[in-house]
Amino acid sequence: MRIIAGSAKGHLLKVPKEVSRPTTDRVRESVFGTLFAVIGGARVLDLFSGSGALGIEALSRGATSCTFVEQNRGATRVIEENLKKTGLVNGRVIQREVGVFLKGDRGKYDLIFADPPYADGLSDPARDLVALDGWEQWLARDGFLVIEREAIGDLPEPHGLELVKQRDYGRSRIAIYRRVS
Repeated sequence: MRIIAGSAKGHLLKVPKEVSRPTTDRVRESVFGTLFAVIGGARVLDLFSGSGALGIEALSRGATSCTFVEQNRGATRVIEENLKKTGLVNGRVIQREVGVFLKGDRGKYDLIFADPPYADGLSDPARDLVALDGWEQWLARDGFLVIEREAIGDLPEPHGLELVKQRDYGRSRIAIYRRVS
């Protein structure tokens, strides 16, 4: 996996063993193509960060800062290594469960990426995340939420967000929401 564009273009990223399905170059290229106008100067939150590829791509393309939230210790070490390798200094890595982080966070982000584990028959983390109340406290005015999830099933309509784009890439679905002002 590599950084596609920006100041760290071409850098190869390490992927932790714990990450079973990192976001592919093709999917990242499509997402960033859709959001190119909001990346420069954006404050970014990367939830369920894995390798940190989405947040690192945003930093490479001019985002002001990125907070990476990942509960797995091995994955957080890999994100820190990837940040160091790319020379991107405005990343902050937090090892914490996403729900716990969101309960205590009062930051306003222009762009939030979320790539939770796929549904396993017992739970659907993407559905649970989208159904949360409080997007208006995490997303800045006209901020965007990008969810990567399995291409099967639908997500509930989140309160205060409108669906801007949804597209399937093989087994994955990307849903991009914008905060309604």
